[in-house]
Amino acid sequence: MEFDKEKFIRGLLDAPAEVPFLEPAEHSEYLQKEVFDKLNADEAIDLMALDWNAFELRHVTPEDYARKYDRIHEGWLMGINHFLRITPAVSVKEKGFF
Repeated sequence: MEFDKEKFIRGLLDAPAEVPFLEPAEHSEYLQKEVFDKLNADEAIDLMALDWNAFELRHVTPEDYARKYDRIHEGWLMGINHFLRITPAVSVKEKGFF
């Protein structure tokens, strides 16, 4: 079992495009009127009366949340790389890609 560089490159080229994990934050007029304006006016909000289908996750996602998610992802990668660097090499008798 040997590493086939051409097959590896074809696999990289055939890989699907990256899909963003999070949709960008978006303003919701429904939430503004039914929730935030009432909160600013110190009115009570009946959660049972809200139309939960009138808004989506992108309407309640903070604007900088995607950056915070990326930082967490980067932190995990840095941690994995750190442990890979300090892990001693192991000799194996079988051939393999990794």
